[in-house]
Amino acid sequence: MASQEHLSHYAVLQVPQNATHEEIRKSYQALVLQHHPDKQRNGNANDSELFMRIDEAWKILRDEQTRRVYDAELMQQTCREEYFVNEVLREVDFEMNHEENYRYHTCRCGGYYILPEESPLVESIYISCDECSLIVQVNPP
Repeated sequence: MASQEHLSHYAVLQVPQNATHEEIRKSYQALVLQHHPDKQRNGNANDSELFMRIDEAWKILRDEQTRRVYDAELMQQTCREEYFVNEVLREVDFEMNHEENYRYHTCRCGGYYILPEESPLVESIYISCDECSLIVQVNPP
């Protein structure tokens, strides 16, 4: 795998973004067996880096809540086109989940808009609901 630092956790684990927990777990287990440092004879730093990326991806994607946050951040990074904006919000409109340390706003469908960690905002961003196709625009203060 070339340029691993730019791959999503899904690409690292070689699963689609809509993969089930079981599909992600199976891929993780197969990749760990294949790339474990004890299995590598040459001790290449890239092999060690790949193994760490596989482990990091699993730690994020195995938990439903951290996966939701990651998916929201991934969407924000990968989608830079204009959207039909359902609602315009500001950072103060988002509630804080202190236990998981992220900010969210409830969508009308019951899903969540999850604010990326890059706060405070310096420009408007677009966030999609993690359950439906609605988009909100979040403006800086």
